[in-house]
Amino acid sequence: MGAKNTLAKNYLALAERRGARIEALRIVVEVRDDPRGGYLVTTERSGAWLRRRRRTIRSEQVVLAAGTWGTQQLLHRMRASAALPRISDAVGRLTRTNSEALDGAVATRVPDAAGYAHGVAITTSFHVDERTHVENVRYGPGSNLMGALATVLVPGGRSLARRISSLLAAFGRHPLRQLRLASLHRWSERGIIALVMQTADNSLTLSLRRRFGRDVLTSRQGHGAPNPSHLPEAHRAVAAIAGRMQRETGVRTEPRGSWPEVFGIPLTAHFLGGAVISDSPDRGVVDAWNRVWGHPGLHVVDGSAVPANPGVNPSLTITALAERAFAHWPRRGEDDHRPAPAG
Repeated sequence: MGAKNTLAKNYLALAERRGARIEALRIVVEVRDDPRGGYLVTTERSGAWLRRRRRTIRSEQVVLAAGTWGTQQLLHRMRASAALPRISDAVGRLTRTNSEALDGAVATRVPDAAGYAHGVAITTSFHVDERTHVENVRYGPGSNLMGALATVLVPGGRSLARRISSLLAAFGRHPLRQLRLASLHRWSERGIIALVMQTADNSLTLSLRRRFGRDVLTSRQGHGAPNPSHLPEAHRAVAAIAGRMQRETGVRTEPRGSWPEVFGIPLTAHFLGGAVISDSPDRGVVDAWNRVWGHPGLHVVDGSAVPANPGVNPSLTITALAERAFAHWPRRGEDDHRPAPAG
């Protein structure tokens, strides 16, 4: 028990011991240039409809680390409202999905007393080819809701009508088997997820649009190859995994895809980029020290700074970027040996 080394046990706990104050259940809704220097950061209670208790504080240094979706939302909105008017036009470019697919393999019943749910979540991985990496992921007992995303693995590269026809045909041939495979009862004990990631150079460009009276982020094809609607390498991998599981247990096991994939929309667990590290504001949003171009004192230190698809789980990549950025921060009262920030 207590073996998982989460933020609450390492960085945040150490920061609190050094005097940092953590305000839980609050969300940043605005970061604005302060005419006196530094920034005005406005927060409110997260999820509140009433009594939002909005509060604004001033800070000389601000770090955005809300994850790719949260950080991009904030940067886009602050640029559009002129709260942070000098944010680079490159915000939203090179948004990455890790060229990913979430498929898997599920048995019609739990193969033995333990099933697949017990043990460390990710223990093994393998490469399908030089750019495609697969991690086998298990979920703990009772973690069955993920199974609602799974369905028949339909052939990719076909029209929507043909993919739906393949789905219906699979149910028509073996309705009882498909119902057992689709059941959420002890789902985590009957199967595993294959997290398939690629180093392929594909990307999206996100931008802010007004829809139904709200500002929302929309996406379009970005730099590099078109984003795939399915990964053939993933389909081959989960077919092999299902075959191995069935041979070892003797229980009927089938490869599974996801419902969005039926409609040509692959899933990703690793949303990255959009405020990437660059050598100029024309090519990205932050410099080599994670400082936002044009806004000295503002920093982006999370997955949105990652400029490419790493093809592996990016947690350690993001950690390394953050460690490097903060290792170069000067201690209070010491000289800053980094080059002067632009802007």
